[in-house]
Amino acid sequence: MTPDDMQRLINEQHTEITQLRLEIQELRAVTGTEADNSRRDRVLLRAFMDRSDLVAWLKDERGALVYANRNWLDHFGFNERKAIGQTDFELFPHDVATRLRAGDLEVLGGHEPIHSVEDTTTHDGLVRCWQVTRFPFHNSTGERFVGGLAYDATERVRHDEEIRRLAITDPLTGLLNRRGFFLLAEPEMMRARRRQSACTIIFIDLDGLKSVNDRLGHQAGDAIIKLSALILKKAFRESDIVARIGGDEFAVFAPDTEGDIDTIRSRLRTAVDDLASNPILKAQLDFSVGLLRCGPDDSNSLDALLAKADELMYQQKRTKRSR
Repeated sequence: MTPDDMQRLINEQHTEITQLRLEIQELRAVTGTEADNSRRDRVLLRAFMDRSDLVAWLKDERGALVYANRNWLDHFGFNERKAIGQTDFELFPHDVATRLRAGDLEVLGGHEPIHSVEDTTTHDGLVRCWQVTRFPFHNSTGERFVGGLAYDATERVRHDEEIRRLAITDPLTGLLNRRGFFLLAEPEMMRARRRQSACTIIFIDLDGLKSVNDRLGHQAGDAIIKLSALILKKAFRESDIVARIGGDEFAVFAPDTEGDIDTIRSRLRTAVDDLASNPILKAQLDFSVGLLRCGPDDSNSLDALLAKADELMYQQKRTKRSR
């Protein structure tokens, strides 16, 4: 969804909010001979909101539900008679109610609608994602209320998440790409420094790939890259960030590695042995590795640290060639 589409939906919600606010204020303001008209308007308003695709609700200042349309009731699986007059803490689990109440109090403390994207779980266990607008208003007697309108944005959010995932993923191996590596590793490095914890940057180059491409073709080379990615993924912890950052180049960010350098070297040695001994390979392959330990006082950027690890990798590669 583009920013213009989002703004259009927000503008539509503002219009619905204004209309709903006016309708409710008018309904509460009428007395005496207008009672019949008031009841008629309530029926019309309920019929309108029950046929809307939106989920709509209204709470009083203490958080008790005073109105919910059919979509709201169906989504959460509530009976209207039992739900009306109840607070979130009487309707939902404590953690959910606490979050909802915090949102309502934020609205009551201001004067403008507040927009958010929120996950909810239906009564039958399905997780849905909603574009939510909460808004404050007063009736003619000064009572304060929090209104809410939401539309189901699950498919849009999932689509956006898939686009983001593809943007940071290497399509050949399924590992992170260079952009994804920096996106995930940079905040982890900042957290490690705040915790005064060491981390390790590893730059890995797959030796012998060019000869495979020359002799067997790029399809065989791609198969070897995918196999190498699987071997490296297996060699590192789930918390380590493993990425393919170039044609035959991989990078790893390993947080919290105080005193673990020998363990990392052992894992890499096992990865090299797995690669060299794999029966599907028709070539002797190896990894050249640059392994850089970073203390918590190191102020270099991740890009600079990766460049240092890259140079260490080339030192190892040159040593191999000189043998």
